[in-house]
Amino acid sequence: MKNPRLPGSIGEDPISGLGRGKNGVVDYLAHLGLFSRNARLYLFGSFLMGINFQVFLLLLNLLLKEIGLVEGDIGLVASSRAVGMSVMAIPAGILLSRVRLKPVLLASCILFALFSYFIASSRQLYLLLGFSVLSGMAFSFYRVAAGPFYMRNSTPTERTYLFSFSFGTNLLAGMIGAAGAGRLATVIGERTGDLIYGYQLTLYIGIGISLLALIPFLLIRSAPPSKEENRISLTRAQFRKRGGFYAKVFGTNFMIGLGAGLIIPFLNLYFRDRFNLAPDTIGLYYSVVHFSMLAGSLTGPLLVKRFGLVRTVVITQIMSIPFMAVLSYTYWLPLAFGAFVLRGGLMNLGIPLVTNLGMELAEEKERGLVGALLMVGWTSSWMLSTAVGGHLIEHYGYTLTMNITIVVYLLSSVMFFVLFRRAETRSETGRGWQYAKEVAA
Repeated sequence: MKNPRLPGSIGEDPISGLGRGKNGVVDYLAHLGLFSRNARLYLFGSFLMGINFQVFLLLLNLLLKEIGLVEGDIGLVASSRAVGMSVMAIPAGILLSRVRLKPVLLASCILFALFSYFIASSRQLYLLLGFSVLSGMAFSFYRVAAGPFYMRNSTPTERTYLFSFSFGTNLLAGMIGAAGAGRLATVIGERTGDLIYGYQLTLYIGIGISLLALIPFLLIRSAPPSKEENRISLTRAQFRKRGGFYAKVFGTNFMIGLGAGLIIPFLNLYFRDRFNLAPDTIGLYYSVVHFSMLAGSLTGPLLVKRFGLVRTVVITQIMSIPFMAVLSYTYWLPLAFGAFVLRGGLMNLGIPLVTNLGMELAEEKERGLVGALLMVGWTSSWMLSTAVGGHLIEHYGYTLTMNITIVVYLLSSVMFFVLFRRAETRSETGRGWQYAKEVAA
């Protein structure tokens, strides 16, 4: 007996025939060609902001270590940004469902750059914590806006490609930012004899690049939210109807963030402490891992066609776990580098797919809320586990912390599969997948 056609199908692809009998690259490029003007501008702006984000991800911990902070304090600073993002995410989601996105993007870009400048310039712990919270609050509007923006400016045909390409764009920015920032900080430090100044000046340059994102954001032709989308509410009746879905979206991302926050913010310190690497070498490593993550994210839509969103996420996350184990125990640099690259590519392949799945299963009026819940799930757990991870590394080292991360990753993969496996079925043609909002709830 055939399954009835489910609502929310993204399986009937009118251009999928382009790939039959031809190189699959032609099919892939055909989907990219469907991106709207607004989507392309947003992608370019995200690329510029992503460079700054990666510069800070690579260098801020190294700067804080250089000025005398211990891992526990560095973990607090890293978690403070997550505090700001968590606090502001739900209000941002509600606001973004009621207003045009363009003014919010512009304000978020400016405020994030301003608070990032104060972070790079401060040396007192309380100032670092305060400005990190504020920068997280500003950044949350930009992050929460992405999902609803792509849904407003795409069709089901190219949507999976758009979400994956968006993630890939940020990874490309990270690849460029990591390689350039590590080298630039090292050169400035060597020529001035002041490595701290090299770190700070490179961070300032990253901030300047992020402000260039104002140009593509200004060119976006922002439409108001639809009447249906504008009806988002947080009523008791809404939670009775959809609370189960909200809990699933929040809980699965919470578990992933819980594992990631324990170790991912400290991998630059891992290479510095365990292998005594210089900033430019660490930057090169991060550039290579971002290339691996980029390749993985662009491969995602092809895997989704065969396995579906849910199974692709679970399979690739579980495949990444052995490489985390290698990082945990090895003291041989080539092996650690190889595991670092492969783990990053596999584990991060599913990130845009999880967001895509959440948006597909959400009703139009709740996309802003679901986008916020996805981010809050990640950032709230990241906020907690980063602080804990810094303490664990300071007192027990990297091996124990990575082993705990492995356990959490495994639990999160099982949890994701159990909760969402029935929300996705193959279409009757066998060429795509269909998604049911009521099954997900």
